[in-house]
Amino acid sequence: MLSLRPEDPKAVMPFAKRLLRLSGFRPGTIQLGRCIYVNLCVYITVILVPKVCFPYPNTEGMIRGLGELIYFTNVYVGYFCFVVQHRHYRDLLDEIQSFVNIVYPTSQQPESLSERTLIKLNVKINILSVLYCRYIVVAAFIYWMVPCVVTYISIHKAEVSMGNESIQSIQYYPNLEESFYWLDNRSSVSAYAAFSAVALIVFAFASYNHVTKLLTILSTIKYCSTLFHLVSIGIDELNLVSPENIDRELKNIIQMHQLAIRCDVLLNQTLSYVMALQLALGTLTWCFTLLYILIIGLDVTAMMGLLIMMNMTSEMFGYCLFCTELTNTATTISQQIYVFPWEKHSPAVQKMIAMIIARGQTPLQIRACGFIPINLELFAKVVKTSYSVLIVLRDFV
Repeated sequence: MLSLRPEDPKAVMPFAKRLLRLSGFRPGTIQLGRCIYVNLCVYITVILVPKVCFPYPNTEGMIRGLGELIYFTNVYVGYFCFVVQHRHYRDLLDEIQSFVNIVYPTSQQPESLSERTLIKLNVKINILSVLYCRYIVVAAFIYWMVPCVVTYISIHKAEVSMGNESIQSIQYYPNLEESFYWLDNRSSVSAYAAFSAVALIVFAFASYNHVTKLLTILSTIKYCSTLFHLVSIGIDELNLVSPENIDRELKNIIQMHQLAIRCDVLLNQTLSYVMALQLALGTLTWCFTLLYILIIGLDVTAMMGLLIMMNMTSEMFGYCLFCTELTNTATTISQQIYVFPWEKHSPAVQKMIAMIIARGQTPLQIRACGFIPINLELFAKVVKTSYSVLIVLRDFV
């Protein structure tokens, strides 16, 4: 699964499908597996309830704990919101497959530019997905391991300097800032070790959720953008088509364009609530992380918070960048077909060209909650809003 080269370079997003299959997302059934509910149960019992219902030792711990709660809510609940829309996503995959079947002819013909574009896209997506999976595994392990190592060093120094009587001088660095029910994980070595084992399970599920959600969404957006790019390639190649075959090629382009627009509609339905949650929680994560650093300074826990903020920022920026690319690629089709010398062809051909132009007039955008367009301009606004909220929180604290 973690091979850099895809087994079938013509398959549609095989890496994302394998990741989703672990949650019971299988092509032969519309029912989800039980793993998704186990996933949600881990979030509620290990993260939500301890962080909300049990006290924090001080204000700084509360700020860090709430920042972690917001981040893990984005990871767990965001992934759950995506999987809940699995019917729309299954329809989207079917439409993409229908488009790909048009691009890949059944006869043994030399590879066209469209075919080479899809194969290159599949290889690139697979390589980047595998590399990102490896990065997340290393990053999650570092996030879990560093507090354990620093705590172990504190225990070792206390034992060397004063023996067993220095138990009160040990400084514990929790993997997650929370009071885990009635477990004394802030002042007991055995309880801290038990909580670290629980935190490892949380990080394992969170890593899977984050990787699956991010890679699936980004690869799908990129695929939809490439579909419009292939329509654009088909329009460019119309100039090389003989007048006898122009009618057939135009019908083929109209079918591809219609499928691409349908994919954009289904993508909007799939990502509407996920993007809204990402916007809201991303802003709060940045605010609480930076607020903790302003109050405490740059220590071990602050560095862990910066790692969370980096992942959240790169995720949000990736969504905005790819959605902007999708909008720009879809917009150029109507302009491109208008440049085509349609006046030299028959009225039937002119009607088909007018159909493509009319369909391309509607701007295609991914919108959060159906009305907030996701693009790079929105990313800049979110950063400015986060700074404003941070100033308010700093004055309040």
